[in-house]
Amino acid sequence: MEPGNSEEMDKSSVFEALAKVVKAVANGRRLELIELLAQGEHAVDALARMSGMGVTTTSAHLQTMKQAGLVKTRRERTTIYYRLAGDDVAELYLAAKRVGLQRYPVLRQSLVEYMGEADGSCTPTIDPSAVTSDMTVVDVRPRAEFDAGHFPGAVSIPLAELEARFHEIPPGAEVVLYCRGELCRLARDAARWLCERGVDAKAMDEGVVEWRASKEVDLGVA
Repeated sequence: MEPGNSEEMDKSSVFEALAKVVKAVANGRRLELIELLAQGEHAVDALARMSGMGVTTTSAHLQTMKQAGLVKTRRERTTIYYRLAGDDVAELYLAAKRVGLQRYPVLRQSLVEYMGEADGSCTPTIDPSAVTSDMTVVDVRPRAEFDAGHFPGAVSIPLAELEARFHEIPPGAEVVLYCRGELCRLARDAARWLCERGVDAKAMDEGVVEWRASKEVDLGVA
């Protein structure tokens, strides 16, 4: 075999290995699982519940990502917990999202419709860098995700509890809400609900998955 041919075969194997990693995330439900795992580790049944998938399907997606080295596991008695293999996996997710939003109009339009803004009822947003200590920052994710890591100084009021607990927000406060990431609408739903009740509320235009990828926000742990 000539040297040139050998080099091509070696190079091909490198790109095939890279393709395996890319293929492991080239699925909408797996990308959703990455967003969920960026919040903290979860058992399969919890991930299935949060994503609306069956346990068997969720497990199969997780195994595909584990084989590509994107997620890791730990066992506690009979329960296996999954987590991202590292913040670089969140970086991969963020890079794909950034390119998609920049280059693919279908994704941009789908996001607008999902956020409920296709009718022009745009929710006010705020960049994390513009948040000040005078603002009341509310994390509307489930409590377990808050406990795994949250924006400095944030208080936990899960969206499911907002109607019963919004009176805990100081009267006249400027409220900032956030959730899992840019593709998550929990914060915007909460901001709209509060605005309808006269609360000065804005949703952050980023969330935990972006902060894990960029490391621009030092996530505190309760």
